[in-house]
Amino acid sequence: MGSRVPVRMPKLSLAISEAALVEWLVEEGAVVREGQPLYVVETDKVETEVEAAASGVIHRGAEAGQIYPVGTELGSIEVEA
Repeated sequence: MGSRVPVRMPKLSLAISEAALVEWLVEEGAVVREGQPLYVVETDKVETEVEAAASGVIHRGAEAGQIYPVGTELGSIEVEA
């Protein structure tokens, strides 16, 4: 079994404490590559794509259309050992 890399709500600026998860760009269980866009987040000032920090299988945990605090685990990437 491989290791698990958490996918978290990023801190896009010093002024934000939460952001909206606008949409997932990959399906549950899809194989993703490091650097591939995974999801879109939006603050009051910017909408941006967030890239995968590792390659592996994505497991989505958070629902799109909701607001989450910075650092919230939105899902994970299962990396093969």
